[in-house]
Amino acid sequence: MTMRRIIPFVVIVLAACGGAELGSGDDSPATSTTIPPDEPIAEPSPVGSIPEPRPPIDGNISGEVSIASTDLLIMESFPIQVSLQVEGEKPTPCHEIFWTVEDSGERIEITMISQVNNDQSCAQVIEPFMISVPLGSWAEESRDVHLNGAKVGSFES
Repeated sequence: MTMRRIIPFVVIVLAACGGAELGSGDDSPATSTTIPPDEPIAEPSPVGSIPEPRPPIDGNISGEVSIASTDLLIMESFPIQVSLQVEGEKPTPCHEIFWTVEDSGERIEITMISQVNNDQSCAQVIEPFMISVPLGSWAEESRDVHLNGAKVGSFES
């Protein structure tokens, strides 16, 4: 008989504790970022142009990247905004991803490599990466998109 009375009591206590709010316990307001009024806002790239690439650095050791998957992302706006999401592996955790982009008018060619500083020692462990390559805003144009020589998609605006 005693067990039946204890179980409901435990259930009531647990139910009362379950309503507690989760949080850090810090009542400070959320942080926000503001731009000072005297600091100019960067102008977006013109429509039909590719934003600045991340070119390799002279003097560093270049390495390959192994591409596992790509996804051409097309934002449904006008003009459309395009980016290429790339997942793959780089030779070591110290390698950084660099790319160049060339637009021939019909085709966008992205060349992606990895680089490491020539005097840096690093664990020889393959490391996965995921990166988004911005391809700009486009209006009334179409392009095939190639990554390291292979077609990965196309878009038409």
